Amino acid sequence: MRSLLPLALSTLVLLAACSEDAGVADPGEIPDQTDGRITITNDETRLASRLTSRDDSIGVVQLSKAAVPAALKLTLVAEIAPPIVSGQLVQASSARLKADFAYVSYHMRGSASLGAVDVVQLKGIANPTVRSSASLTDTDVSSACHDGSAVYLAASSAHPAAVAPAFAEVVGIDGGSKFNLLSGALQVLSSNAATSVYASLGVVYVTTGSAGGVYRLSHSSQLSITAFRELDDARWVDVDGSYCVVAQGTPGRLAVLDRTTLALVRTITFDGATIPQSKSTVRLIGGKALVAAGSGGVKLIDLASGVQVGSISRAIVPGLDPSLTATNAVDAAGRYVFISNGEAGIYLAEASEDLENLSGSRPITLAVLGRLQFPSLQPVTHVAFDGTVLLVASGLGGTKVLHVSS
Repeated sequence: MRSLLPLALSTLVLLAACSEDAGVADPGEIPDQTDGRITITNDETRLASRLTSRDDSIGVVQLSKAAVPAALKLTLVAEIAPPIVSGQLVQASSARLKADFAYVSYHMRGSASLGAVDVVQLKGIANPTVRSSASLTDTDVSSACHDGSAVYLAASSAHPAAVAPAFAEVVGIDGGSKFNLLSGALQVLSSNAATSVYASLGVVYVTTGSAGGVYRLSHSSQLSITAFRELDDARWVDVDGSYCVVAQGTPGRLAVLDRTTLALVRTITFDGATIPQSKSTVRLIGGKALVAAGSGGVKLIDLASGVQVGSISRAIVPGLDPSLTATNAVDAAGRYVFISNGEAGIYLAEASEDLENLSGSRPITLAVLGRLQFPSLQPVTHVAFDGTVLLVASGLGGTKVLHVSS
C-alpha cells in the first residue's frame, strides 16, 4: 500500500507531455487492482452503470441582442455520474480533453479527503465510454493531466499520516485509457493544496494555494524540482511556447514567467479573483491569456504587452448570491467561448475573430450569446472545450459530454 509517509514521498516518475498528440493504442484487458489506498476499476461493464447515453438538443437562452448562429448545434450525448469512494459520492472538480479522451478529476468538499479520476473515451462522440477509474481513499484531486504512460494529479490530503497537505501524484496508465499501479509515486509540495497541474515536453508544472507558488518538475530517477516561484494564492497554470502563466487571486493577477527558469517576466493585474479559496483558471490561446476572473467575469489579456483586449462581465442572476455565480473556469476554440459561472451554469460567448489567430494588442469583441439550457444542472465547477467536444464538470452532478457543431 502506498502511504503519504516521508519515505514514500521521495520519487515521482515524470515521463512525457500533456500536449495534444495522436491517438493511442488500445492496451487490451487490464484487471482491476488495488493497493489499499488506490483502487482501480478497469471493468467497463461495471463502469458503464455510471454513464447514461443521451441524444438531447441543448438550447441557448438568449441573454443579449446578439443572436446565436443558426448553424451552431449543441447536443448532450452523455452524462457521467460521479464515483462512490468509501461509501460517499465525490464531486467532479475539473475536466481535461486530450485527443480522443477526457480525464475528469473528483474531490470531496469539507474536512474529508476523498477523490478519483476517470478516463472517458470519446472516439465516436455519439458513444462515449468510461474506460477506467481510479479512486483514492485519502486524497482530494483538484486537476489531472495525462501523458503517454502516466496521469499527473494536483492533490491534497487531510490524512493524519500526510507529511504536508499538498502534493503531486502519478498514476500509471496504459494506452491512455487503463490505469495501473506500476509507476505511481508522490511528491510533497508547499501550502494546503495543489490547485492545478499541466505537463508538456517532459516537464510538469504544479501550482499550490495560499502559501505556495508554482513548481517546475522534470523527469529523473527521483523527482527533480528544477525551479520554484513563490506566488501567493496560485490558482491555475497554463504554458505555451513562450511563457508559463499562473492565475493568482485576492487580488487578481497573472504571473507571466519564463517557462524554463520561472523567472518573473511581468505581473499583470486585473479586476476580479477577489473571493478567497476560489478557482480562477487561465487558458493561453493566440498569445493571450483567457482568464476566469471570478467576480470580474472573463478577461482576455495580451501577454506581451499586458493590455486587456477583451472582457465579459460576470453573470448576475436575480435571487442568487453573487458569490455563487462567480466565473470559475473558461475555455475557447475558434470563435466560441464557454464560461463556467457556478450556480448560474454555462454561458456561451462569441469572439469577433478566431482566438487562436490573434496578434498584437488590438481590442476584440466578446459578445455573450446566452446560457446553455440544461434540464437539470448542479453548480458548475469546470469546463473544457476543443472545438468539437464540450465537457461540463458539475460537482455532485458529475460530467456532461456535449457535441458542438457549427
